[in-house]
Amino acid sequence: MTTEGGTRAPIPAPEEFIGTGRAAALFCAVIMVTHGFGNGLVPALLPRIGESFGSGYGALGLAVSSGLLAYGLGAAIGVRVVDLFPLRGLILAALSVCVVGFLVAVWATSPAVLAGSVVLISLLAPISWSASVRLIARVVKPSSLGRVTVVASSGAGVGGGINGVYALFLAGPDEWRLAFGISTAASVATALAILVLLPRTPASGPRLARTTVRRTDWRDTWAVRTGRMVILLSVAAGVGGFTFVSYMSATAVDEFGVSPAGAAALWWIASSVGLTAAVVMGAWSDRVTPVLVIGVISLVYATGLLVLVSTWSYTGLMVAALGFGFINYPIWGLLGHLAGQGMEPRLAVRAFSGGLTAAAWCATSGIALAGWWIDRTGSFRIPVIALAVLSCLVTGWLATEYLRWRVKEVPPHPPTIGMERTERAPGAGTENIR
Repeated sequence: MTTEGGTRAPIPAPEEFIGTGRAAALFCAVIMVTHGFGNGLVPALLPRIGESFGSGYGALGLAVSSGLLAYGLGAAIGVRVVDLFPLRGLILAALSVCVVGFLVAVWATSPAVLAGSVVLISLLAPISWSASVRLIARVVKPSSLGRVTVVASSGAGVGGGINGVYALFLAGPDEWRLAFGISTAASVATALAILVLLPRTPASGPRLARTTVRRTDWRDTWAVRTGRMVILLSVAAGVGGFTFVSYMSATAVDEFGVSPAGAAALWWIASSVGLTAAVVMGAWSDRVTPVLVIGVISLVYATGLLVLVSTWSYTGLMVAALGFGFINYPIWGLLGHLAGQGMEPRLAVRAFSGGLTAAAWCATSGIALAGWWIDRTGSFRIPVIALAVLSCLVTGWLATEYLRWRVKEVPPHPPTIGMERTERAPGAGTENIR
């Protein structure tokens, strides 16, 4: 398979492959800890944390936003770190940092201390994701890359479902701290599983020469159509998804007056739908261009937000949570798969790492603005309208991209000599015409 950038991705030796199920379970557990708990615990327990600290959502929103700023910084650093250190070691380091961060949260006495915990965890989380994507490509058969990568990203959905359990049963004063204690134990167990079930890391590929001009690499990434799509779609997914989920529990409790069980149900819906979608969409992405798959899940999310806007009820929020799970948990794996299929490894790493950075930093603004608006008006409805408009625009863009490829895939007349190259959809496995 020729990729954009002109080189062929290295294929591991057969003896280096591990079972698809084992790989999917291991990396799913890693992302469950670093992203499902690391990025999702605070939003899931936001009403309870606010009661303990006596803080408004503006201050707590800044705590969540600071985590996203650190996440973006970690993603920017990760593009270089994964070339310098053993991949398994990076994943273990991220899990170790999670242990420390969760313990800090257990004893947090203010939003500032909690923000420090979130920042610590978020700084290493994207590095663990970049290392996981690179490692999956080396230990899994090429025919299963889409499934394993997308199921791995759905680990955030597994964490989301567990976060819903916390939201239901840890509703008493300061009981939310127990969730961080349990997550500490989960981090240790996952690290042990990596040590036992992934005993060695395949030899690293050739490192980038130190004489390589990094700025040129970033320009090359943006110049490739797939690179632009991965970065822009990451931004849209970050703003559209992170902003919504940050205030999903708060909206259910404060605006619709539901019980803790009602708030927990939203996380269970998003988690169960996300896990199912990850398996189905991951397998589908191994057979078709990921652009089509991302377009479908974007349409589902846009529809869910429109239902919420039009009804502004708890039922509508449940539909939006379903749409959120459908897109948020599979999409990061799909974007990594899209970059890996459509670009050479050097540019693919920069595409999805740059996308994570841009997504986190842009989502920071969305979360902060939404928190400020909720404190000012008492309602999350206007921000949801903005997210619905954004999702509709992204869905329309993806439909245009896919139809554009379909039209050019089958030319109306036989190609003439010298014009044999046909443009393929980004990630379809052949070189794109720039």
